[in-house]
Amino acid sequence: MFIGGNYMKFKMNSIEYEIVEVTQKEYKDFRTKENEELEYKKEDMSEGVYYGATHTYKDKIYLEKGLPLDRKKRTLIHELTHCFIGEFITHESKQYDEEMVADISANCHDIIHKIIEDYFKE
Repeated sequence: MFIGGNYMKFKMNSIEYEIVEVTQKEYKDFRTKENEELEYKKEDMSEGVYYGATHTYKDKIYLEKGLPLDRKKRTLIHELTHCFIGEFITHESKQYDEEMVADISANCHDIIHKIIEDYFKE
């Protein structure tokens, strides 16, 4: 596992992911270009603030470089949960009831918190 202040690789269900810290401008420019390449409907990326984003099809998590440490940790936990769901949950429907959310939280807790611990090591 490469650990650095702005970059880290980790595995989730044998898939190697990267966590990359970027600025708002870098992320918006990247997403605009990616949307055009993939022929997605054009989103207006000039609006909104993106604390983080998970791109499971590219095996990457983008994290806002300038976030305060506590918000950066919460954002990374949120994005890692998307990653966990993308790799371990195979439901056709993306509608989860309370029991399913509790199961997801319980099953991903140790995995996610180990990645958080490694990423924020000093």
